[in-house]
Amino acid sequence: MLVTISIIAIISSIVLISFPTFASTIVLENLTHEIALVVRQAQVYGIGIKQAQQALGGDFPSYGAHFDTSTDESQKQVIFFADVDGDGIYSAGEEVETFLIQRGNTISGLCYEHASTSADCTNTQNDTNVIDITFTRPNPTAHININADSLKVDRDSAKITVSPPDGSEIGNRFIYVSLTGQIAVTSE
Repeated sequence: MLVTISIIAIISSIVLISFPTFASTIVLENLTHEIALVVRQAQVYGIGIKQAQQALGGDFPSYGAHFDTSTDESQKQVIFFADVDGDGIYSAGEEVETFLIQRGNTISGLCYEHASTSADCTNTQNDTNVIDITFTRPNPTAHININADSLKVDRDSAKITVSPPDGSEIGNRFIYVSLTGQIAVTSE
């Protein structure tokens, strides 16, 4: 009986010690998937026939997700917007919904890839502060715009890094959005 109680005590202590890391991992995984769902919602609204609210213009605009890492406050939100002016970037007044990131997690990095310039996310020169990903009907393809670039040059893909709170033992999670409209969540 004493051996059985000792074994249960050891197993219980191992579970209790590893529970905070496990819980943080689950929270970060769920957050990353929720952010990917914001991008997916923009894709569904953009290729569908979701009409904008009358206050936003009332037409059938592109829809998008706006990511900004330039300030601590902007690293803790994702803006879902209706691109009523058709410029492919988020502008004040186009916001449909703001998704807030909590529990110390942040969007810590944005990167893009562009094949024609051999730009990829292994090089920090392709890091950026702002990425707008929009979808326009009838195509499911993504329009990836960086730093409010008015040239409308679509990048091949975007990488969004979601980080846990400082001092956490778990690693970052990543959301990849490709030009073809594929949205993937990974831990590498």
